Amino acid sequence: MTITEKKEELRFVTDRMFGKLSTWLRVLGHDTVYAADLKAIEEDEDEDKAIAAFAKEEARILLTRDKELVTLARKKGVQCLYIETEDVMAQLKELLRYNVAINLEPVPLRCSVCNARIRAVEEGEEAMLKEKSYVPTSMVWTWNFWICERCGKVYWEGSHWRNMREMLKQLQ
Repeated sequence: MTITEKKEELRFVTDRMFGKLSTWLRVLGHDTVYAADLKAIEEDEDEDKAIAAFAKEEARILLTRDKELVTLARKKGVQCLYIETEDVMAQLKELLRYNVAINLEPVPLRCSVCNARIRAVEEGEEAMLKEKSYVPTSMVWTWNFWICERCGKVYWEGSHWRNMREMLKQLQ
């Protein structure tokens, strides 16, 4: 199967086996809903049907390791990819082998926790950054920071961004 949409248009939904993959896809700027975060699934007794219905309704590419879910989703006309590997870097590589045009550069677009959009922290909001115990406050005037509009998580390009870039170089 080949996915031919533009990078910025790729929208995914992942099953419960892909928490790490969901996080990585969000870090790479892709709109990715993790099945465990779907409220409709909590109410639905048949999780596979709920995930497939959500993927179809939202026009999302379904990523799963569940062969039965693949069959069900494809019968409903959902774009679905069966991912065989367990390691998250191998999963990203597998998406590339499927010709899914995923971005391979971390970008400050989506919250890795809740998938909402993040925005640049603006001048005058420095006090908010200093309230977060995990933010390197000594760098407030040096680095760019972003904040999630939904959950308030703060992001910046620290050493973790360099580490992610190094890991992603293996895929290129």
